[in-house]
Amino acid sequence: MIKNVHNQILENYFKRAIDSYHSCIELEENSYLFNEITSFASDVQLERDSIKFLYNDMRSENYVIEVCLKLLSKGANVGYYTLILNEENQELDDYLVFNEEE
Repeated sequence: MIKNVHNQILENYFKRAIDSYHSCIELEENSYLFNEITSFASDVQLERDSIKFLYNDMRSENYVIEVCLKLLSKGANVGYYTLILNEENQELDDYLVFNEEE
């Protein structure tokens, strides 16, 4: 039972990151990102990677949550997207990074 509850919580974090990724790439001001990666821009698939709870130090009650997604194209890792939340689940930041094309 507890494992199922934790799985649902983690899945909710991943779903939020996926929704945030789609919001990020749909912003007109971010359209330049895909101009650089036209060879695989339309073929990007998201894969759940990791969720990290990061504390400032051992005595701190403050933490951030990093939810990471891998970006895949034709099976190759082409980058990642990370959503950062605070302990109240408010979005603090996000970043989208593409690997250099070889």
